[in-house]
Amino acid sequence: MQLSLFTLYTIGLGTLAVAAVMTIWERHFNSERARELTFWTIGYAIMGLGCALLLGRPTLPMVVSQGVTNILIVSGYLLLLAGAMPFVGVRLPRTVLVISCVVGVIWLFVGPLLSYAAWSAVGSFFIAIPCFTLALMLVLNGTTGTTRSWVLASVVFGLHGMVYLARVVVIPFAYSLNQQGVLDSVALFTMFEGVLFSMAAPMALLSLTREESRHLLLRASQTDFLTGLDNRRAFTQRATPVIAAHSADAGSAPLLVLFDLDNFKQINDRYGHESGDQVLTIFARVAKDVLSQEDCVARMGGEEFAALLVGRDLATAQQLLRTIAARFTVEVLAETAVTRHVTFSAGLVAVGTDDTLRSLMTTADRLLYRAKQAGRNRVETELDPPLPGEEETEVPAYPARAATG
Repeated sequence: MQLSLFTLYTIGLGTLAVAAVMTIWERHFNSERARELTFWTIGYAIMGLGCALLLGRPTLPMVVSQGVTNILIVSGYLLLLAGAMPFVGVRLPRTVLVISCVVGVIWLFVGPLLSYAAWSAVGSFFIAIPCFTLALMLVLNGTTGTTRSWVLASVVFGLHGMVYLARVVVIPFAYSLNQQGVLDSVALFTMFEGVLFSMAAPMALLSLTREESRHLLLRASQTDFLTGLDNRRAFTQRATPVIAAHSADAGSAPLLVLFDLDNFKQINDRYGHESGDQVLTIFARVAKDVLSQEDCVARMGGEEFAALLVGRDLATAQQLLRTIAARFTVEVLAETAVTRHVTFSAGLVAVGTDDTLRSLMTTADRLLYRAKQAGRNRVETELDPPLPGEEETEVPAYPARAATG
């Protein structure tokens, strides 16, 4: 069976209609990207309308067949671009919309006056621009997001843009040589590629939203809801490879800190759980502010926190912990109903070459227990002398010990 332009246009209309339905259906389940999905739905619908008008081009006035049709199709591509740009953190500038409207009005009068070659070349150029823009933005920003779907979308739109950029050169050249056979072949190939694009583009764009949703769900499963810090699972995943990769170079050992807020149960009992939650969030905020982005900070559960410090010596780490303690106390008094000085105790241990996260947590937990026994509001390290009788005291391996308060 030999495909005709009419058949390909009809298939293209069908795939664009399906794309619009699929996208508006996705919108019901993704309220976070409702705006972007709406843009894509309208874009497919407008492009489909433009294709429908092209089917009746021989019987339509020139202002419609060579003016309105191009405006509709190019507008559809611009809407696809506008919907995709927020995924890289930007929005389509209003100036682009204004310029597009002005160019569209001019095109209504100029388009019908052009020859077929000039009309096709200019129309192809305006289709290639948003395609290349979208592909380029995804390529340049792919390292910051869900890159598998970004690569797929950039390839789909990049190849589609190349096809239409080739039309800008090939059609005027073939037209000048009166090669009607070449022109017919180009039209047939373009429409065949357009049908493939109308199937691939919706899949690629929807994959952006779905992979982003999976990424957000994964991040939510690794984040403590109250404080916004990593939870125990995320801390384990981040800290384990750092500890495993540790070398024996002097001064380069990461440091593990285990924090526990002092007398936290009394805060909840006296001031209420809302104040207790405020104390937890303030500690999380202060710890993140004082420590660097390279450090792993997490809420392990209840009033217990952990941090893996990278590139710090013991003295520097102790100074950072003193800074956290001072700011924490001041900000709790300033921002909550708590009128007592709130403190924390901590165990600080350097990572050895044979250590695992579990062994380090057990050691840090033992040091934290020592800090609690020594009166709280202090940081204990392995270099500090043990308390009297500590050698005979058995401390359960982490995390069996309950919070001491």
